[in-house]
Amino acid sequence: MSAPDFRAMSTGRLGGVVASLAPHVEWSPVGLLGGLLCAFSAMLPQTRVQRGSGSMPLMLHVLLCGGTGEGMGQSWGIAEAIAKDANRTFMSGNVIHGVVGGAGLIQAVADCGEHALIIDTEYAHVLRAGRRQANLSQLLRDLWDGAPVATSRAKDPVRVDAPRVAIMGHITPEEFSANLSGTDRDGGSYNRLLTLPVSQIRWLSERERMPAHLIPAAGEQFARAVRFGQRVGTIALAEDAYDVADMIRHDLLSKARESEDLKPFAARCNEQVRRIAALLALFDLRSQITSDDLHAAASLVTYAMDTVETIATGSGSKPSKRQPLSLADKVGAGIELHGGRTTSSQVLPFVGATAAAVRALPEVVVTVERSGRTGRPVTVFTLRGDTSEHGRRQKRVRSRCRPNRNVSRTAQPSSGWTPTVRNRRSPGSPHPNRSGRSRAETPICSSHCSDTAKQSKEPPPLAVSRWLAVGVRSCKFVQVAGVRR
Repeated sequence: MSAPDFRAMSTGRLGGVVASLAPHVEWSPVGLLGGLLCAFSAMLPQTRVQRGSGSMPLMLHVLLCGGTGEGMGQSWGIAEAIAKDANRTFMSGNVIHGVVGGAGLIQAVADCGEHALIIDTEYAHVLRAGRRQANLSQLLRDLWDGAPVATSRAKDPVRVDAPRVAIMGHITPEEFSANLSGTDRDGGSYNRLLTLPVSQIRWLSERERMPAHLIPAAGEQFARAVRFGQRVGTIALAEDAYDVADMIRHDLLSKARESEDLKPFAARCNEQVRRIAALLALFDLRSQITSDDLHAAASLVTYAMDTVETIATGSGSKPSKRQPLSLADKVGAGIELHGGRTTSSQVLPFVGATAAAVRALPEVVVTVERSGRTGRPVTVFTLRGDTSEHGRRQKRVRSRCRPNRNVSRTAQPSSGWTPTVRNRRSPGSPHPNRSGRSRAETPICSSHCSDTAKQSKEPPPLAVSRWLAVGVRSCKFVQVAGVRR
């Protein structure tokens, strides 16, 4: 049972509140931190945070993820007690328990004066309902964005122009994984959720009691931060925080793009960082975000991203992308695909590289072969030290069937070769039947090569095609035992 370093995920006063409570609970303090941030954001309906040339609201949608009996209820219970001590009016009149559907939720938000805190300890049924009701998923996305929402009923329609709604939900990892909908993932429902794991990190005796003064003391600091935050219109970045914000944005988006499983959940990771950093600054009674606030917020968001990736992949360590093959691996696969010997026109499109890059590979043997004396040269690639059956067969055939290059134009090769040629018309003889195209065909090899080619179903060595073009005028090859026309 190891606890994450929550001190790196918080700053100043809020970090001190969590640190004072953490030794007295069995569960990871990150859940308590998430609950306090969610309740704090719900109480600041008019405060906004700078984002580029515009701004956005501070509302967080936090999802505590843990097994049954693993402390989700206890973590939120402590945060709720502090929030009630700080602002009992809001916690008694602006809290919505459970999501009952799209139209019912809009009506409930309107009844709360357009800003509320939704608490749903069975958030799995919200995800299931969102798969059946497309408008519910869209409504939750609009609430996070602070966009206007309205019912579609013709009679007594309800419209909320500026909703400010925070959400606190509970879910188990099994329920979260089972309700992952491709439509919601691609549509952005999950990247608006800050998913934080809650688990047991220590055992405490039944005699352990939280000191009575801790909740009121934390509530007093909470109330002071709420009063300060409500007076701040827009919280901006400090001058030295802009470079840090750019660096964090680059790092988080790069991390998200490296994993196909993580990408649907991390598209708005920088917006989450900016909102959390603003809440940390406001809890410290500051109206500007510092680099420390950004680093702490980025640590919390990264921890949430790792949690989601672990649930989505089932392990978190499984690579979600196949590692790219090297050029040598691609060339080797292309050569093996063509039986151990391939031409440049076959392998270069396969590997997507130039001929010069392939020739430079030490494990590739490059030869230039020509079909006949006037044939076009062909670049052939093979693997150095080829031990495949094709490579051994080619060596045996070449050694036994090498033609005699010094024979005259009319002589037969010493190894017993008889070229296959088309019958030529002698002067005064009738032209052969063009429809039949009669040809005198003889085996291309008198003994060994013909049997070898038939048994292996492989083309004979290139030496065969070389010899067929020697000494025969107007020679045209016939496809015999795999020889190309």
